[in-house]
Amino acid sequence: MKHLKKALCLVLALALCVGLFSACGGDGGSSSAAPGSSQTESKQDGSSSEAAGDDASEPEGGDTASGDKIDPTACGDMETMKVSVANLSGYSQDGSMMQKHLEEKYNIDIDLIVLPGWTDGPTKLNTLMASDDMPSLIWWGWANDKEYQQWKDAGLLVEVSEYYNKYTNMRDYYNSMNPMTLFYDTEDDGKMYRMPASCAEPACESLYIRQDWLDNLDMEVPTTIEELNEVLRAFTEDDPDKNGKDDTYGLGGAGRDWRSFWPWLQGYDYTHYDRFVVDDQGKVGYGPAMDNTKLWLGEVAELYKKGYIKPNMTTATDREQEMANGGFGVTYTWCTWTNKDDAVMKAFYDAHPNAKWVAIDMVKGANGDPQDDPSTSAAWSKFAITSACSDPERLFAIWDDMAERDNYIERIYGFEGEHYTFDEDGEYSPIIHPDGEENTTQNIGLNFFYPIFYRTDDAQLSKTKPTLALFEKVIETSRARADQLVEWQNVTELTEWQDVGTDITDEAGRYMWGVIAGEESIDDWDKYVDTLKGLGLESAVAQAQEVYDAQNAKVKAYMDNKVNQG
Repeated sequence: MKHLKKALCLVLALALCVGLFSACGGDGGSSSAAPGSSQTESKQDGSSSEAAGDDASEPEGGDTASGDKIDPTACGDMETMKVSVANLSGYSQDGSMMQKHLEEKYNIDIDLIVLPGWTDGPTKLNTLMASDDMPSLIWWGWANDKEYQQWKDAGLLVEVSEYYNKYTNMRDYYNSMNPMTLFYDTEDDGKMYRMPASCAEPACESLYIRQDWLDNLDMEVPTTIEELNEVLRAFTEDDPDKNGKDDTYGLGGAGRDWRSFWPWLQGYDYTHYDRFVVDDQGKVGYGPAMDNTKLWLGEVAELYKKGYIKPNMTTATDREQEMANGGFGVTYTWCTWTNKDDAVMKAFYDAHPNAKWVAIDMVKGANGDPQDDPSTSAAWSKFAITSACSDPERLFAIWDDMAERDNYIERIYGFEGEHYTFDEDGEYSPIIHPDGEENTTQNIGLNFFYPIFYRTDDAQLSKTKPTLALFEKVIETSRARADQLVEWQNVTELTEWQDVGTDITDEAGRYMWGVIAGEESIDDWDKYVDTLKGLGLESAVAQAQEVYDAQNAKVKAYMDNKVNQG
């Protein structure tokens, strides 16, 4: 286990150095000019077809798949290919400038099938997959693990591992960001029927503090959890904004979101608010039932009781609205909020022009190892080519070409000089903002197919240099914690958890949020754990251990293969 972690850390460190700040151009098979790509949400693998067996192998650059490659931008003499795409609402403007540009570039006819919002999207997608009008390509951002297995078993999805080795922009990008990403979408026999669509950076959030409030109170930036607790007290009780009113709080942000309390959680090892955890001996446990969870939960509850935490954080609140409103001086939130054009922070500074939020290093807790919150290596959303596609290889080649860095920038941000410029500091300055009203009203179509392959390296022009540097820092300071969190390649193997997980999760959430709000007692911790056991926790954890051990063997073979290939 320790050797595996060392190998994984080595590969990730090398990948980050190469991929996070360098151009992620597709050396293996992209055309030189074309739109498209998407931000990434970082993964660590990216290999291609053979990911999971003892004989797993992955070509490193160049083509190893047999047959001639398709140049997707040189298909003018071929028949125009009809491509129907089921995509999330908001990122596909029918008849837009960008759609027409892509259609002409790749000699395709795009039929947009817009999926409704997050609530109704899964139903619409399932209906499409069971109909005679199945799209050529589908995207999903929901936990469709069972549905995916059904689609795969029914032969509705195209196997694409050979294409991943032949057209390598997407593969190389994922490998550069997180060497484990593609592992989670690869079958045991090395085949791939789904692909990562959107992957977060290996870590996405940072601890922020109001520097102007610190200055007003003549306080230093906290470096320990004890110092942070004192800052929360002072920000609540000592009138940090100097307006003579009792209207401020120490901690604020997203309500009913455990990530808001990350600085206290990370001070203890082998704990989490909803995930399975694993120690350095490979023992799996359920985060909300671990002994250390009781410790940080009690600390946060005490701070809430003292009034240092904004009261509405025990109820569902909108993170962006809370940040824009202000009224608190410490939060744990997105690194991207350091961007000068971020809408949330712009709204905040418009209302608070003399304020100053700054990102600071994570504070040291009881374990002495400050860690930021790691993202999952696996993609949070997927896409797949279906059996309805008339030419799967050509469609894959098109999507891979759109993944090339310059093509991605063009598809998401438009054309330099027409839709954006670079300022005197070399920073991106939008003329037409991809999320702005003009993009829609003028039917320009920036952000086209945005979730279907999403880059998070420097092809994401909206990330300023300070923001990129912040990402680099929090990624580095999240790897030890990432080793303690379990990710599942196939959650359907956790049959015990499928039966009892909902009840256990609901009870854990009820009790833990009740403790924060003062409605439950931390002294009843043992009783709470016994309740979880009564709901089937022990058998679920026992099976999780077996699945983890089997998966870990596959991961080891996968990572050993990548390290041996240099």
